[in-house]
Amino acid sequence: MKVLVYFQSKNDTDIFEGARLRKSIKGALEMIDVEHTSNVLDTYNIIHLISPNDEKIIDDAKEYHCPVVVSALYTEDDPSASYIEEVINDKGKASFLKPKALKFLNKADLVLVPCEANIDFLKFNGVTTPIKVVQPGLNMSRFDYSREDEKEIFFRYFREDKNKKLVFAIGEYDVNMNGINSFITAAKKCPNDLFYFFGKMNKTTKLNLKFKRFVKNTPKNVHFISDVPDDVYRSAMLNASVFMIPGYKNAGVISIYEAMAARCQIIARKSAVFKGILDEGITAQVGEFSETLSSLVKDCLDNKIKPTTVKAYEIASELTLTKFGNELKDIYMDLITSMKGDHHDRY
Repeated sequence: MKVLVYFQSKNDTDIFEGARLRKSIKGALEMIDVEHTSNVLDTYNIIHLISPNDEKIIDDAKEYHCPVVVSALYTEDDPSASYIEEVINDKGKASFLKPKALKFLNKADLVLVPCEANIDFLKFNGVTTPIKVVQPGLNMSRFDYSREDEKEIFFRYFREDKNKKLVFAIGEYDVNMNGINSFITAAKKCPNDLFYFFGKMNKTTKLNLKFKRFVKNTPKNVHFISDVPDDVYRSAMLNASVFMIPGYKNAGVISIYEAMAARCQIIARKSAVFKGILDEGITAQVGEFSETLSSLVKDCLDNKIKPTTVKAYEIASELTLTKFGNELKDIYMDLITSMKGDHHDRY
């Protein structure tokens, strides 16, 4: 068996979730000696896709009856690999599947999602393809606290004082920065701590005067960052006291689990996380209103709330690459067997 694991990001960095999920899938397959390739012109007999932008690959696969597996809703913080469209206004938030994502998923042979709530969401939005819950795998060695040289990378790169506490968040920059006011408010309450937001900056947002004005008026301890090298991003995770999910948009599951593995205290907006990913008060501190979130951050930095990092780390440490790889192998074999007689290898 040989698997085509394909994802081409529009970003030039590996810190975005689609690239990190692709790396996790490849690493999982290598752990159990399953051959894989990223070259669409190579020989393979099953395909694993991540982005709804890759519908053409499914269309080509149908011609030679090659089964296609899609990982959906793991990577909503990555504009190149997100499936959900959201409308946020004074009445609240409405989430629905992007039309191209619906069309894409209904052409696949199997859709993988990180939790049961995702199945309900996809079916409600019209997905008829079979869906299976598979938690992602984590390379726990990436979060080894014994590597002091890894931890210092962040402070050297940004020339920051390593004695200061760090709060960081990740997401896609929004023209109106919906929900980010809680991040700003928390920074104002904690002027001696560092607040870093890592996100994809699209051209429309980057050139938007409203956004520039917004950034200009933020406190000096707040930094909005676009692309950084992977080692800098990982170093930020290792140093962060808090991983914050301040916005209303659906949060990326890959980033949440990695924050758990890095022993970050997760403080999340409840409506931004699918049910089943976080356990309130057990693996994360959760709130819905911005004032609640900002107060939770301050209380955490002041050591006034009970941390949830121990249980979160225990759960993350169970998501091994070997376990992930074995699950994928079984899924691939079942699909190949069920389509036997119709399917043949690419080339």
